Amino acid sequence: MRKIALILLTVILVSSCGDEVEFNSPAIQGNYNGNSWVASSFAADIDFGGFLLQGSNNIETLQLVTQDDTAGVYNIGSDSPNVAIFKDANGIVYSTANEPDPSLSLYPVEGQIIIENIIDTNPKTITGTFWFYAYSEDGLQTVNFNEGVFHKVPLVGGLVAIDNGSSCLQATQQVNISQAAFNATDTSMPDYTTICNAYKTALIDKIDVCGDPDGSQQLIVDSLGTCIP
Repeated sequence: MRKIALILLTVILVSSCGDEVEFNSPAIQGNYNGNSWVASSFAADIDFGGFLLQGSNNIETLQLVTQDDTAGVYNIGSDSPNVAIFKDANGIVYSTANEPDPSLSLYPVEGQIIIENIIDTNPKTITGTFWFYAYSEDGLQTVNFNEGVFHKVPLVGGLVAIDNGSSCLQATQQVNISQAAFNATDTSMPDYTTICNAYKTALIDKIDVCGDPDGSQQLIVDSLGTCIP
């Protein structure tokens, strides 16, 4: 009886140590449409001034993109520069930069990427959490990730965003950069017209690349007028 108890105790201790080792290793995982999803390879990069984190299990790939390369909470939305992307086993790309079709939408495009810790090792590593709802390019299919975790993912570079050639992602990020400059510029400033036109051009480019299902981007373009104060 004592031998059996000792064996059971040993098994528990070994299992506990194994879990701890796994947790302390680089990891990207979460619940994908209600099922456990675990990446077998992971890496991070700095792209367009923000983080690009990637995890893959050899048949599916998950990417998380943030506006800045600092710790913090990055909210995801259809017009946000913070983007979550998932490419499934059939090659379908789901992105929070895509709008849901009105006939399908049960959930809005939303989510969060939380960068909790950036450890200054060589290479640097990034730890945090995430969740999101994303849609296919036609807006008719959706995926959901929740309870997502990325742990000590190494910042090694060399990554490229999947998002349909990353053109929509880049256009969205450019709109947010030009919008920030526009919001910081008063109509009395001498460079107002130049900055306003840059913002207007970025919005038009985004409409061309990403579309504008609800017309919200075109409304902003119209409101800017000729950019003459």
